Amino acid sequence: MSDTDDRTVDAHTLTRQLRVRHPDVEVAAVQVLTEDEGSASRLRLGLQYAPGRDAGLPPTMFLKRNLASFNFPGEMYSTEVGIYRDVLDGVDIERPAVYAIETGADDLHFTILMEDLGQRPGARLGIVTQPTTVDEVAGVLDTIATLHATFWGSPRLDTELTWLQPPLQNTSMAFWRQHGPRLAGRHMEKGHRAALVDRAVWTEDRLWNGFDRFLVDLDSGPHTLLHGDVHAGNVYYVGGNRGGLIDWQLALRGSWGVDVTYLLTTALDPALQAAHEADLLRHYLDRLAAHGVTPPSFDTAWMTYRRHVIYGVAMWLITPDGVHTDEAQLGYLSRCLAAADRLGTLEALGQ
Repeated sequence: MSDTDDRTVDAHTLTRQLRVRHPDVEVAAVQVLTEDEGSASRLRLGLQYAPGRDAGLPPTMFLKRNLASFNFPGEMYSTEVGIYRDVLDGVDIERPAVYAIETGADDLHFTILMEDLGQRPGARLGIVTQPTTVDEVAGVLDTIATLHATFWGSPRLDTELTWLQPPLQNTSMAFWRQHGPRLAGRHMEKGHRAALVDRAVWTEDRLWNGFDRFLVDLDSGPHTLLHGDVHAGNVYYVGGNRGGLIDWQLALRGSWGVDVTYLLTTALDPALQAAHEADLLRHYLDRLAAHGVTPPSFDTAWMTYRRHVIYGVAMWLITPDGVHTDEAQLGYLSRCLAAADRLGTLEALGQ
């Protein structure tokens, strides 16, 4: 793909992209079924193939590509490309099938053609506005534990995967920290999220000093590969209580806690979270041990869990309007704030 970022979606272009991995395919026609934009452009496509030339590929696909204009760190794009192209094929976790990846020289202009998970029998995309069971969340924790164990203290992080930035040097984290106070302050002062936030508790100093302490915490201990954005809408559930991860733009290296904490505090409603979080945390630690990793003690992990809730609070105060529905934003923020209050997150961070 050239750096001019051709936005064409037609049968000829898709055939060329798909033939890199599926040389016998020929797309005869394509229809854009749905299209939306958030931090990337997302299209659901209907494909018709020439007779006998489907190469075993499905009639619908999900296309993800860079926005024509993007105001966040470009590393969010190059990181996701690197994960799908260079990492996931070698990790035994639940993930969507990828049929084609085409990129520019800098990996900032890209097209990824992947499985339309909405068409997989028994699969359900996660969303904060719909109930999720404890068993479903445990299935995603199994996937997270496998991912973390695969890269736990791995020399590959310092050799093959040097583009995975650690928290204190991470471009996206630095962006949130630099621009977060302004963005969060705007949403705490007015708009649909403002009424959720107790400004006497969540002062600017307590929030962002706590975030700084969180980053130090995230940079400590054995590093592994982190998804970095495991909220309720970036996971999916399949039969047998298995779970998968999507949207890898914020992947980084660091300590384990943020992936587990962000999942539990957003995928479960507050009552289920409070009732089951300790057992789910133990489940994750047990799965690490089953993969041959020496996990942290439960008490150490529990403190990490309490502290890392602040990430979700900050992210859902930063997130611009329109990236998610108002209902979803309220759901995420209210769950994260409730968890922070119940778990004493600011106090655990020394705030």
